[in-house]
Amino acid sequence: MMSENKDFLIKIVQFLNDSTNESLAAEVNDWRNASQGNEEFFQQITQLWNMSSGLQDLDSLNTDEAVERLSIRLGYPPVEKEHGFIWFRNIAAAVLLAVLGYWAYHSVTKVSYLTKTTGAIIDSVLLQDGTRIYLAENSSVRYPEEIKGKTRKVYLLRGEAFFKVSKDSIRPFVVAIDSSKVTVLGTSFNISYAHEQIGLSVRTGKVKFEAPNGKETSILTAGDGLIYHRRKGVTDHFFDGSGSDYAWLTHELSFVDASLSQVFKSLEKYYKVKFNVEDSLSSYNKFNATFKDNELDAILLILEETYPLQITRQGSLITIRKK
Repeated sequence: MMSENKDFLIKIVQFLNDSTNESLAAEVNDWRNASQGNEEFFQQITQLWNMSSGLQDLDSLNTDEAVERLSIRLGYPPVEKEHGFIWFRNIAAAVLLAVLGYWAYHSVTKVSYLTKTTGAIIDSVLLQDGTRIYLAENSSVRYPEEIKGKTRKVYLLRGEAFFKVSKDSIRPFVVAIDSSKVTVLGTSFNISYAHEQIGLSVRTGKVKFEAPNGKETSILTAGDGLIYHRRKGVTDHFFDGSGSDYAWLTHELSFVDASLSQVFKSLEKYYKVKFNVEDSLSSYNKFNATFKDNELDAILLILEETYPLQITRQGSLITIRKK
């Protein structure tokens, strides 16, 4: 019984530190109900825990004196020659060390998080490690006030964000998106998070995308992108050489040997319009151009002058025909 109680100390300490953990609470309650001795032991540990919260100076703590004081408070006579007290002294010392160790660990590793939310403007957050997160309109991210532990973890709660991650070969940078996550060491990439899907595109470096429950893992490098359909659990991969996924931040679209279908797809995403292509344009390839802060009508005019096309625009609907 003595060994079993000692083995259960850390679970009791964890439960006392977080009584909202339902699975741990159930395990502790089952153990308490197994015997009267277990319940008495639990009550003793609870008293020790409550008294430990009043400790002021941990560095100057005399464990022997503290254990003796605790034993008196719990009703045990402080006579070391008695076998019962020696047993209790060992248990109390173990509990005291467990409590102090648990407190010290969590005081060092516990991370406080802040939340940044944007409205109708683009904004950014600079993390302690030099990483900068750019938030698109109507987006929200949860990030650590101070970087601690073995990983640098943030949470994209909604919307879209571009991450320019400071390189750290020891501590990976992790972006959690619902049950999925993206892991990197140092790179820049864009994530869009909507109800039905998660979009990821990489500008520089290499990232790893993990679908929920580890069902699928994808490694992406510069120019690679994917769309994860959350309801179906299906991932579509693509290559984005134009940078359209993060053009909301850079205001730049770059095309290298691009087909017109790729051009129209990028323009649709950035300018939030719809292209209706009535004729086959498969023979029109290798479009090369870079646009920065250009009006859509100016780009359409360039396309008309470059290819034998007739382009008609009615609001957000653009119709493409061959001349």
